[in-house]
Amino acid sequence: MSEHYSSDKPVEIENQDRFQRYGFSKRIAETIVQRENEEGIVIGIYGAWGEGKTSVLNFIKSELDLKENILTLTLNPWRYNDEESLIKNFLNKVAEVLGKELDTNKEKLGSFIEKYGTFGSIIGKDVSEIGKNLSNVDLETLKNRIDEFLKESESKLVIFVDDIDRLDKQEIYSLFRLVKLTADFTNTTYVLSFDEKMVASAIGERFGKGNIDSGHNFLEKIIQVPLQIPQAQPDALKKYCFELVDNAINKSTLELTKEEVQRFVSAFSHNILLRLKTPRLAIRYGNSLSFAIPLLKGEVNHVDLMLIEAIKVFYPKHYLFIKSFPHYFTSSYSSRSTYGDGQSVKEKKEELKKHLDKLASDLTKNEKDAIFQLLKTLFPRLNEAFHNTFQHEGHKQWLKEKRIVSTSYFKRYFSYAVIEGELSDVMFEEFMQSLEAIEIKDIAKGMKDIINESSPENFLFKVRTYEDSLSWKASQNLILTIAVMSELFPKGDSFFSFGMGGAQSQASIFIYNLLKNHKDNDEVFELSKTLMGKEIPYDFAYQINNWLRSGEGEEKIFKQEQYVELATVLRKRALEECGELPIFVKFPDNIFYIFSTWYENNPEDLESYLKGYIDEEPKYLKQLFLALTPTATSSNHPEPYKSNFDKEGYDYITNILNKDYLHAKINEYFSDELHQEGVKFQRFDHNQSEINILRQFEHWYSKDDGIEEAEIVE
Repeated sequence: MSEHYSSDKPVEIENQDRFQRYGFSKRIAETIVQRENEEGIVIGIYGAWGEGKTSVLNFIKSELDLKENILTLTLNPWRYNDEESLIKNFLNKVAEVLGKELDTNKEKLGSFIEKYGTFGSIIGKDVSEIGKNLSNVDLETLKNRIDEFLKESESKLVIFVDDIDRLDKQEIYSLFRLVKLTADFTNTTYVLSFDEKMVASAIGERFGKGNIDSGHNFLEKIIQVPLQIPQAQPDALKKYCFELVDNAINKSTLELTKEEVQRFVSAFSHNILLRLKTPRLAIRYGNSLSFAIPLLKGEVNHVDLMLIEAIKVFYPKHYLFIKSFPHYFTSSYSSRSTYGDGQSVKEKKEELKKHLDKLASDLTKNEKDAIFQLLKTLFPRLNEAFHNTFQHEGHKQWLKEKRIVSTSYFKRYFSYAVIEGELSDVMFEEFMQSLEAIEIKDIAKGMKDIINESSPENFLFKVRTYEDSLSWKASQNLILTIAVMSELFPKGDSFFSFGMGGAQSQASIFIYNLLKNHKDNDEVFELSKTLMGKEIPYDFAYQINNWLRSGEGEEKIFKQEQYVELATVLRKRALEECGELPIFVKFPDNIFYIFSTWYENNPEDLESYLKGYIDEEPKYLKQLFLALTPTATSSNHPEPYKSNFDKEGYDYITNILNKDYLHAKINEYFSDELHQEGVKFQRFDHNQSEINILRQFEHWYSKDDGIEEAEIVE
C-alpha cells in the first residue's frame, strides 16, 4: 500500500494501542489463565464495524502467547464455502495445535479426524436432528478423545473467531451451531468478536418470532460472557484523526494559511467530530484526503475540499444528495429567481427543507444541527433560503476563492479533475505569478496556451478576479500582452450579444479597470499612449480609448489636454494606416470620434482633408455619408445594417463642412440619380442605399434652408 494512505490493519502490540484497549484485553487474558473450572466457556467481544475488535483479539492473544500452558487457535470461518469444510478445518486445526503438544498421540488423533471428519455434515441438518447426531457413539467418541488429549496436555485451548459479522446469514448460523456442538471441550475457551446487532438480526430469522429479539435470545444461550469493547475516548479519536489529516496534507505538500487551518479545525470540530465514533472512520477520512488533495491541489478551495470529503465519510447520504442536486446549494434564493418549470423561491425552499429533514431522519438532534451548520458554512446560499440573508455580490468572492458554492467550481469537487474546457487554476496561477518575471513574448505564448486549453471567455472570466491584486509591473505586462494579442479575443457585434460586445470588448474593459486602479497618473498616461500606437490593432486601441473617456467629472482618469493628446496619437496612426484611402473608408465605425477630436484640434485641417477626397472622386462623397449614417440592429435583423441619415447626422457634418458645399457637390455628381424618386425614411428596415442617404441629406438641407421639402415616401 502506498505510504500516502493509512492501513486499516488491526494493531497487535501494546505500544500501538491508541485507544486504551490493551488493559481491557489483558484483563480478559488473565481471567482465562486464572480460571480453574475445566468446563468450556464462550466469551463474546461486541463492537461496531471499525471499532477495534480485531485489535482487542490480537492483544488478548499476545498476552496468552506469553503463557506456557495456553494453546491458541484462530479460526477464519469466512474462508470456507460450506459447512463441511468449516468443521473439517476446525477439527484439523484443533488436531494440529494439540499435536504440537502431544507428539505421541498425533497420528492417533489424525486418524480420528480422518474417520470422523465427515460428521461435519450434521451441522447442516435441522435443529431437531442435532440431538440424534450427538447421540451417535462415533462423534461422542471423537469428542471424548479430544477431551482426553486436552487433559493429557495439561494446557488450556483458546479459540479465536473474528469477522463473524462479515458472514452471510447461513454462514453465521452454521458457525454458531459449530460453537454450540463443541463448546463443552475441556479447558477450552471461545473468544468470538462481532457486531451484536448485526448478528442478532441475521440469526434471529431462524428462531422464535424471527426478529432481532429472537437473535439476542439465541446469543444469550451461546455466549456466557458478553463484553462490550470499550469506546474509544473522543480526545484520542480526535488526536488520531487530526494526525491522519496532517499526514495527508504533508504528503501532498499542501500549505494552508493560519486562517485556513482555523476555518477547517472550527468547522470539523463543531460539526464532524460528534460523528467520529471509530478509528476506522478516522482512517477512511485520512485516506479520502490522501486521494483527493493531490488531484485537486490548487484547483479548488482546499478547506472546502477537506470539509466536503468529511461529509462524504461522516454524512454519506447528504454527500450523495449534494452531488445529485447542486441547484439547491449553488443557486440564489432571491425573490427574483425562478427555477425549472417556473418553480417559485418559496416552493424551492419548502422542497429543500423536506429533503434535509428526510436525510437527517436517522440522526440525533445534535448531529442534525451539526450537518445543517456545516452545509451553511460550505454553501452560503442556504442562508438566503433559511435566514433571508442575501448574498448579492457573494458570487464574485466565491469565484475568487474557488469555493464549492461557486457554479464555476462545484463539479470539480466531485469529478476530482478539471473538466474538459475549464481552465486549470494551477496552470493559470503559474501564468499570473510569472507576469513580472518574463518577457512579453513569453507571456503572450502562455496566454495563448491557456486560451487554447479553454476559451477566451474563460481566460477573461478568471483574470478579472485579479483586478485588484496585481502589481503595476504585472499589470503593465498583462495589459500590453492582451492588447498586442487582441485578435485572440473575438468581437461580438450581433444584436444577440446584448451590448456585451464579445470577448474583445470585455478585454478592453479589463485593461481600463487595471489602468484606473493604478494611482500614478503619469505612468497610466504613458502606458495609454503606448496602447494608442501602431503595435496595437487599431480597432482594439480605439475600444481602450473609448473606455478611457468614460465617466463624468472626477470619475475621469485624465485631464482634457491628455485626452486630446491620446486622440492625436490615435488619429495620426490611423492616417498612416490608411495610405491613400480616406480615413472614413478605412475606419468608418470610429469616424465620429476621429472627426470630433480632429475638429476640436484643427478644424481647417479636417475640412481641407475631406474636401481633398470629395473633390477628387464622387464615390468618396457617397462613402462619407455612408460612414456618417448610424448602424443599427434589431431582433428581425440581428446583423448590423444602415438606418436613416437623421437630423443629428446632418447637423454634425454641416458643422464640419459647409452645407451649401455639400449640397452643390451632391447635385453636381448625382443630380440625375438623385431625382429619380423621392426620399425614403423607413423604420427597422435594412434596405438603405447610398443614394437614398444623399436624398435624406437633401431633405434636411431643404428644411434647414426654408425651401419646400423634398417629397417623402414612407
